Amino acid sequence: MHKVIVKQGPVVFISRVFVMELFAIVFFTLISYLEDYQMLFTSFNLDSYISYYRFLLIAFFLFQMIYLIIIFIDWYFSYYEIGEREIMKKSGIIFHRKKFVSLADVASVEIYQSPIDRRIKHATLILERSNNKITKISNIPNFEECANFIKQNIKKTSGDTSPINITSLLKRGEGSDLEFKETLRYDLRKNEVNKEIEKTIIKSIVGFLNASGGNLLIGVNNEGNVVGLEKDYNSLPRKNRDGFENHLTMLIRTMIGLSYTRYIKISFENVQEKEVCIVSVREGYKPAYLKAGDKKEEFFVRTGNTTQPFSMSETEEYIKNHF
Repeated sequence: MHKVIVKQGPVVFISRVFVMELFAIVFFTLISYLEDYQMLFTSFNLDSYISYYRFLLIAFFLFQMIYLIIIFIDWYFSYYEIGEREIMKKSGIIFHRKKFVSLADVASVEIYQSPIDRRIKHATLILERSNNKITKISNIPNFEECANFIKQNIKKTSGDTSPINITSLLKRGEGSDLEFKETLRYDLRKNEVNKEIEKTIIKSIVGFLNASGGNLLIGVNNEGNVVGLEKDYNSLPRKNRDGFENHLTMLIRTMIGLSYTRYIKISFENVQEKEVCIVSVREGYKPAYLKAGDKKEEFFVRTGNTTQPFSMSETEEYIKNHF
């Protein structure tokens, strides 16, 4: 069974030292209000052996050395083991503590890079689980390999993984189970990012979830001509395929819901030397709604080659007969 070993970078160790320093400052400051250190030192007759200020210097030096060694050992001997079914965290020298995350529970994987991470070419993996809990693997060097490995194994547990013939889809044209969109967020006519385009993308996904599923091709115009994803890539902080997928996954999670991400597969194909994003949507297990910015929920269904909004009465009737 193939596994990926992940060791957290030095930023994790440094952050733990910083937290411990803050804790020590607060702790010893509070204790100083309860007891005078110098009087306590004198009461034990230690002043006949060493001066008070030398004692303080030695005591704080030893205290810092002890907790630095403990933090370093804990960081040095801790690592993540990512397998095909679970992520296991191992730490400790004598007693190996193990924490498990089942990949069957992972709904999405995102890559986050702080300014420091970008400088040292590290990143944090954010794993969102179906129960809305979040697991973070902070400051790791081989983040792209790990993210891709996790995504591949998530897809293995998500049902149908059969390949899609994008050429035949382009020739067939739009229909009840296929829709084309030029971009994810970039308005080619206004030459700017347009949030309304993002909304139409999510609307199409909702429509497929509420019907019998389908495929959404991003980077293809209405006539079936490939325009690519370059404009979208350049509009994102991470100007590549991973940045695009992370942004699309975030939109799905916030505008539809985390639990639906298991029914949505995102993949990419090179067509005519341009990239196209394929969003494959399976029929949902329950009604899906588009959550607008004003917290309104809208219901859409794919009918024919269009995605139609339903009124409240139509929605109620449809749900009763379909789910």
